[in-house]
Amino acid sequence: MSKGKVFTKGQVIAFLMVVCLAAAIFLNVKFTSTGKYLGEATYVSKNTSSAVKTSSKNVTQTDYFEDAKNSRKKAYTEAENKVKELLDTDKLTETDKKEAMESIKSIALNMEKANNIETILIGKGFKNVVAVLTPGDASIVVKSDGLNAAQTMQIQEVVTTQTGINLANIKIVTVK
Repeated sequence: MSKGKVFTKGQVIAFLMVVCLAAAIFLNVKFTSTGKYLGEATYVSKNTSSAVKTSSKNVTQTDYFEDAKNSRKKAYTEAENKVKELLDTDKLTETDKKEAMESIKSIALNMEKANNIETILIGKGFKNVVAVLTPGDASIVVKSDGLNAAQTMQIQEVVTTQTGINLANIKIVTVK
């Protein structure tokens, strides 16, 4: 270390990274604070009358739900096929094969949970439902003109029962 230097280059970079992180956290809290409480329902509605037409084909709401389910099934199938292809290679160790099998189990379990949520909610009287599950997060798209508190509670209860996801991580999207 040369005489007169107080901080090394690495220390200055680390300090600047901490300052940037603190600034990012501050800005995130400032601009995302909505005054909502943990477990409070989040509604996102889609007004179909002001939708922008993006294709020449008229898409009905029923088509939306069918398309969403089909694209989810296709994505799961592709992921499962990739894992199966990986299992067929001779270059994998036993540990890698076990991890690949766990991935297949996880995909199947995720599909089953989404299917269960959709089936139960349809049984409770919701017309069309699509459950989109990611690790630790759930978005439920429901065909409805608006949900009351009891319906919101029903959806949240079904999702938490089937997945164990916290209420704060459940988003409910209504589509007219």
